[in-house]
Amino acid sequence: VASSGGDSQADQVIRVRDDSGKAVAFLWTGSQFETDGLAKLKRAGVPVFYQPDGLARALKRRLDYQRWRDRHEGAPSGIIESSSPVDRDAVDRLLRSDHGTLTEHEAKELLSLYAIPVTLERRATTAEEAAAAAAEIGYPVVVKVETPDILHKTEADIVRTGIGSEQELRRAYHEVMSNAAQHEPDARIHGVLVQEMVVEGVETIVGVSREPTFGPVLLFGMGGVQAELYGDVSMRVCPIDGNDARDMIGEVKGARLLEGYRGSPAADVDALVDVLLKTSALAIDLDEQVAQLDMNPLAVLPRGEGVKALDALVVLRG
Repeated sequence: VASSGGDSQADQVIRVRDDSGKAVAFLWTGSQFETDGLAKLKRAGVPVFYQPDGLARALKRRLDYQRWRDRHEGAPSGIIESSSPVDRDAVDRLLRSDHGTLTEHEAKELLSLYAIPVTLERRATTAEEAAAAAAEIGYPVVVKVETPDILHKTEADIVRTGIGSEQELRRAYHEVMSNAAQHEPDARIHGVLVQEMVVEGVETIVGVSREPTFGPVLLFGMGGVQAELYGDVSMRVCPIDGNDARDMIGEVKGARLLEGYRGSPAADVDALVDVLLKTSALAIDLDEQVAQLDMNPLAVLPRGEGVKALDALVVLRG
């Protein structure tokens, strides 16, 4: 109701509200000095607004809440609870790291223990081992230096992608190892990772950070630099359920790419939802041990083909 209303009109509005059982909001268009009618509306618990935009925002919030409640009320939670099937001994061994940050391979081992798909890869400490790993995986491959001390590998120039032959691979091995030594002479180098080259899929980011007040918080956004450049991300306090996961995806503008864009195939959103749930479960499970987790990029493959974490970072709590 929008009016500069008087005493009698306030009585009428209150009566309509009480008789109909409907929610009523009042847009007061008169003077904001207290009048008998305005006082009556307030005493009766009728929400009063003085600006149309404030009223519009309030109604939208109310509708959003109602839709959220309708989705969640009586529905199964879909929350993945404590991960009893996980090999706890294997998890504990990985988290006993003495350098505070897991290597990429160790981080992916941890993800695998929680049934989060990762790239096929092999660790190699010589060019010969790297060549054998590439032959087993199949070209093209990716080569990255395996170290807990250089977190931003691209900036350090210790990653090579699209390697299509053994000659290229041997050259890439020596280049990235040399660049790592120059970039961070004191870094602990554990050889290289030889990984399968994933060329399809939409790149996204899934991460967990720990907030002192709320505990583990889950983040989703588009991969690469987009999340940092545009701030196009959504966040939820863990644990989440399936509805939360789909809401998170829907809140990210760039997620339209997952629907198929300019002829590209639609992506496997169901598999992405599954990974968000499993990451939430991991975050709750390891809240006392893990300070930060990032999968960037997490490639969402065409529908029916799942997802794969192409890179992973796990920082332990000190």
